[in-house]
Amino acid sequence: MRKGVALLLWLAMLAAFLAAANRHAGGVLGMLEAALRTIRRSPDGLALLAGIYLVRPLLLLPVTVLTAFCGYLFGPLWGVAIAHTAALASATAGYLAVRWWRGSRPLAADPAWTERLRRRTFETVLVSRLSFVPGDLVNGVAGGLALPFVPFALATALGGLPGTLVGVLAGAAMHGEGFRAAAVHVRPGFIGASLALAVLSLALAVTLRRRGRGGA
Repeated sequence: MRKGVALLLWLAMLAAFLAAANRHAGGVLGMLEAALRTIRRSPDGLALLAGIYLVRPLLLLPVTVLTAFCGYLFGPLWGVAIAHTAALASATAGYLAVRWWRGSRPLAADPAWTERLRRRTFETVLVSRLSFVPGDLVNGVAGGLALPFVPFALATALGGLPGTLVGVLAGAAMHGEGFRAAAVHVRPGFIGASLALAVLSLALAVTLRRRGRGGA
């Protein structure tokens, strides 16, 4: 009963959000830009931003967009601190939501494979984050399989940092009158650093995956 009510509430929230975005001249991105600019000027801005990150999975918003906005609005230093903290909270919320929805019924998966994942949760989640596997997919699978929370959270904090840096630096590379405005200019140094981090992250993921296979 409770899950049915939760499903209806989520569908109503999603429908209301999409309707509001459809009425907004700038669409979803325009709404986000306006909201984040308001957050930047508000004394309660960080709390409001955390709220957006927490409801982001329910509204089907990609975390990469919010991460880039953080870099654009707050710069590389504060952008990384704010985006990474908020992304950790968002990942935790997604994991816990799916785990609650799952209840005592395990997802349909091979028991031996699931047990291996539970024994190697940290390595599995770390490699997934470094490989830029969609974060919501990782959160959902981890929650659905009831993988241990502590190694999941630690691997998310460590493995998600390069992705946060890439997104924030990409956003910080742009400056102008608006996130999508024609007056936006690009800072090549930040773009170069973002690309270098992405390559290093993928290389590290490949190395860890090969070592994991060798130790299996």
